[in-house]
Amino acid sequence: MTTSTPRVAITGLGIVSPLGSGTTTFWNNLCAGTSGVGRLTRLDPTPYPRDLAAEVPDFDELPEATDPALAMLGRGIAYGAAAMRMALADAGLPNRLADGNDCAVLVGSTMGNQDVAEGIVDALDLDESFSLSHEQATGFRRFRPSLLASSLDRRAGANGPAMTLLNACAAGNYAVTLGAERIRSGLSGMAIVGGADPFTRTCYTIFHRLSASSATACRPFDGARDGIVVGEGAAFLVLEDMAAARARGARIYAEVSGYCIVCDAYHATAPHPDGDGAVSAMKQAMSMAGVTPDGIDCISAHGTATVANDLAEARGMHRIFGDLMPTVPISAIKGALGHCMGAASAMEAVACALSIHHQLVPPTLNTRASDAGFPSTLDTVPGDARPARLRHVLSNAFAFGGNVASVVFSAPDASRHH
Repeated sequence: MTTSTPRVAITGLGIVSPLGSGTTTFWNNLCAGTSGVGRLTRLDPTPYPRDLAAEVPDFDELPEATDPALAMLGRGIAYGAAAMRMALADAGLPNRLADGNDCAVLVGSTMGNQDVAEGIVDALDLDESFSLSHEQATGFRRFRPSLLASSLDRRAGANGPAMTLLNACAAGNYAVTLGAERIRSGLSGMAIVGGADPFTRTCYTIFHRLSASSATACRPFDGARDGIVVGEGAAFLVLEDMAAARARGARIYAEVSGYCIVCDAYHATAPHPDGDGAVSAMKQAMSMAGVTPDGIDCISAHGTATVANDLAEARGMHRIFGDLMPTVPISAIKGALGHCMGAASAMEAVACALSIHHQLVPPTLNTRASDAGFPSTLDTVPGDARPARLRHVLSNAFAFGGNVASVVFSAPDASRHH
């Protein structure tokens, strides 16, 4: 006797973002073309002539901001705790799951708890007689990236595995992929997946020193693009076995129907110029979903607005979609959100699920026209959010080191074809 592979439903969404916290605020601002980018306030802006930043504006209004259990931990964990609480509530589940569950907690990140280490170092008097006190040494142990997943796992009362995935800005999609795979393989009936990253001096300075930070605005795929804007926040999704979700009457936003993670290992920071890893991931994700290029209704692009990354992504998409490319709407939400590192593709996953649920494509902020040097003209949805028939949405995340992840999100009742 054979059994069918379980389908993976998205039943809960939660987000803490530069556009605001909670899916309603996030989605309304995203579709309205609101910008979450402003001037840097988290750090002293003096050393940075390019001082744009995308900071979470309303975290202090959330209960996690004053939760004593989170006070000594990194802000990434606090952001994650807030987004996870929202996702569980949205799924109609309690803050703490019932005993005996098999729920996995998978958290993507770039900087982990780097803000903890920076805060301790800033408070030290680093002279020749320097030595760590017991309290400081204990504080440094809170720097461990593994605490992101283990702390959230404990808060949720999850009994499955807890893993922190440090795959840079593809880490959120890595978490979605591994969570979906656990459900499809029967190892878990539920997974809480997403990404979280705090604002840190280390991250901000790295992109500044790489000359990858924009001086004016994040303009994905625009001919005048000049770099990223560093952001922060967290986003989480509740994934469940589709049959179990329907049996309990859960609202189903979308299905995770296909995915692929690869590493082309081309260069530590530069993408493969022709998008080899991206092409491989997109092809395999669509193959798993049973969808051909003409069945993709929208692409949620990585779209960092750096010259090299956007060119490589445009070339990769052209290799997949060819002459169809100008007709496929492309939503690159980093124009509104900045680049939120390990939380970036998790936020984009939330946006994909909401796009399918509302049948609406969010606009790409600040982009006037795609670069004339691309192999195809890109429809980046300028201006207002666009109503569309969205059955299958392809989400791309392409990170440092060649870490690449593509995910196909589908309407729960969408047909598939090869």
